Formats: sequence, C-alpha cells, structure tokens
Amino acid sequence: MKIRKATKKDTENISKLFLEESSKKPYNQGYSLKTSKSRVKDMFNFGSIYLMIENKDIAGFISVAGEGKKDIYIDEFWIKEEYQRKGIGTKLLEFIESRYLKKGIKSISVMTSKKANALKFYKKYGFKKNSEDIILNKKLK
Repeated sequence: MKIRKATKKDTENISKLFLEESSKKPYNQGYSLKTSKSRVKDMFNFGSIYLMIENKDIAGFISVAGEGKKDIYIDEFWIKEEYQRKGIGTKLLEFIESRYLKKGIKSISVMTSKKANALKFYKKYGFKKNSEDIILNKKLK
C-alpha cells in the first residue's frame, strides 16, 4: 500500500470510485459520472486529494479542504468496498492527521450521516460532535 497526492490525471479514476461508492446505501447520492467529475474537480480547486494505492489500483481517497488555515475539513473520504475493513481508511486518516499536524493545523472537521458506518469509524478515532454547529436542510419543490 502506498499513499500519494492525486493529480488531475487521476480525475477519471477518482470520479468512478466516488460515483460507485456514493451511490450505495445509506448515501444514495445518485450522481452521474459527469456530476461526479465536477465534484472531483471542485475537490482539487478547494484543497488536496490523497490516494491509497494497492496493486496499482486506487483503493480509496480522502479530500481535504481549508489548507492554509488553522482548521481543515475532510470533504470526501471513500474506500472501495472490497478494501473496506482492511485498515486502509485508518492509514489514510492517520496520514492526514500526521501531515497536517506538522503544518500547524489545530483541528479536523468532517460531516457524515447518522446512518453511515463512517460515524462509528470517526468516533473510534476521537472525532466528537461539535455542539456549536448544526446542519440545516431544506427540500426544494
């Protein structure tokens, strides 16, 4: 396994992974490949993407926004289903924590669904609810 910073040449492969995994329950985001590519381009524009490579395959990725500030935000964090529960997510998260701690970052934020397995994962690694923030949602008709 190897972690490396993504380049724009990786956009297609990241987009496919993102599309495949974000379409599954409980997320059901329903993106098209075009929308997925657009989201990945936004990730590059607002931060950095790091890839976990396993046998020349992108096993997962994490995108980080807010670089250059005192806090960063995990924008997207996806591991291919066949690589889940094998320590890849842990290694990517530990890599990010170490990398940004060295840069003077004071905290990492992330948003996830109550229904997602990711909630247990983040809690396991010390993430806690922030009592100051609330997420509101409005359905458009």
